[in-house]
Amino acid sequence: MILPLPVILLILAVVLILAVWGLGDLVAGAGRRRRLVERGRLAPGDPAAGLAARLDASLRRTTLGRAVERKLNTAGIRVRVSTFLALLTAAGAAVIVLIGQWIAPVFGLAAAAGVGMAFFSYVRRREERRRDEFVAQLPELARVLSNATNAGLVMRTAIEIAADELADPAGTELRRTADALRLGQPLEDALRDLGARLPSRELGVLVSTLVVATRSGGSLVTALRTIAGTLEERKEIRREVRTIMGEAVVTNWAVGALGLGGLALINIIQPGALRIMSEGLVGQIVLAVAAVLFTGSLLAVRRVTRIDV
Repeated sequence: MILPLPVILLILAVVLILAVWGLGDLVAGAGRRRRLVERGRLAPGDPAAGLAARLDASLRRTTLGRAVERKLNTAGIRVRVSTFLALLTAAGAAVIVLIGQWIAPVFGLAAAAGVGMAFFSYVRRREERRRDEFVAQLPELARVLSNATNAGLVMRTAIEIAADELADPAGTELRRTADALRLGQPLEDALRDLGARLPSRELGVLVSTLVVATRSGGSLVTALRTIAGTLEERKEIRREVRTIMGEAVVTNWAVGALGLGGLALINIIQPGALRIMSEGLVGQIVLAVAAVLFTGSLLAVRRVTRIDV
């Protein structure tokens, strides 16, 4: 089906706006290191701060902006809050226009809500993936801390050494912890902040062990070596479970693709059938029930395949 000229122009305009916005964000990011000290002294309303920077600062002062910024930082996505929300808005508008060409506009609004859920689902998956990568590095982290403390170094120095030796994401997170310690934050608070940024059972055990050993002065080297062996075994078990559940995960995605592919196939076989169907009450009920069933199946398969080790 060929889209009308106004729709094509609207899509091109959205793409052009996103391209200009992304180019501006790229240029601003290129000189961010050089202007870091100067930008820190700029007032919020100073024109030298730039429109994008001021908009981003205004958004980060809101509750939604702070929540989005925290999720993006935890997921390791180096994107401004304003850029993320602009992409989300543009994608939702494009989906409303495109879906409106096939079925009733009310389903375009539902599709836009689905796009928003997809954006935040992607951020959540990136967050979970980064947390899993950090958990996979915990055995090596425990061994580095054990060797450093066995050599007579204090925990603050051991954390700095681990931050330099380990790759991302462990290196980045430990570097933030080391910076907090250099700024005067107590060791227990810095470790608990680390556990709050990447919540997991394994990291919680490691943080609790470090806090208890710091308070009571127990055998930290022996405890860290024991934890390193246990974490290594848990990592192997998680890898085996993920391999076994790989087929079910693919099935989950296949179920969603079948639903969308079925709608597209109906519209290809009988052009305009979806619009005629969606304009009537019975057709709307059928489409809504089908959407609920497919969504429920996706959630059910995802729930079954999620196993905590």
